[in-house]
Amino acid sequence: MKTDYDRISKEYQLSKLQPWRKFVEAHTFFKLAGDLTNKYILDLACGDGFYSRQLKLRGAANVEGVDISKEMIQLARGSEEKNPLGITYHIQDVLNLKLNKKFDLITASYLLNYAKNMEEITQFAKVISEHLNPGGQFITINSNPDYQAPVNTLRKYGFTRENESRLEGGKIVYRFYQEDGSHIEVINYHHEKATHEMAFQFAGLSNIKWHPMELFSELVNELDADYWKPIIDTQPVIGLTCELKVAI
Repeated sequence: MKTDYDRISKEYQLSKLQPWRKFVEAHTFFKLAGDLTNKYILDLACGDGFYSRQLKLRGAANVEGVDISKEMIQLARGSEEKNPLGITYHIQDVLNLKLNKKFDLITASYLLNYAKNMEEITQFAKVISEHLNPGGQFITINSNPDYQAPVNTLRKYGFTRENESRLEGGKIVYRFYQEDGSHIEVINYHHEKATHEMAFQFAGLSNIKWHPMELFSELVNELDADYWKPIIDTQPVIGLTCELKVAI
């Protein structure tokens, strides 16, 4: 079962405004990305361009976004029309992506977790490798394969995560809640860390590292620390970085 983002594009866009996205997810994402000055960046699974625009505003020379959903790309292009930053968006399936150009940095917020099997993870890795300059880096925020908390642990942050199976390819259901209690569902698939690592190594990517989500340190006080403890302790999502070797 594939998530139909064309149907839930507006609701998913709203889920990006949940506070944990800013203080945990985005904080970790940009810490991993580092200095973006003058970099050429490809943002995969870019959705409505939420991170694509931030990447450009933080100093990137050029940003291109790719997403399979026509409706999500229309939202991204709408933001570009209202406030032009020079970002180009493509409606394409990353599994079949061929832009015939190279980038210094490739980013993705939730891409690998849509792979149904080892073959699709490997194909994602190949596409990333084919579009990176030698020495270029890939960074992503992804579903954490090691997450094991009860379903409602994260409900106060506006979402839940349910693993229907921990077998390879097992379904993961994320539910993002609106203020009225209604929700949308996003389907991901479970794969162990070793599966990801084998796929990336096969595609010629190296220096593969996993990074825990971190809380924006300036936010923390005694009360905030208690509020954020469940999401930091259980780590529903995780960072992953790797790079394309420079040929000797």
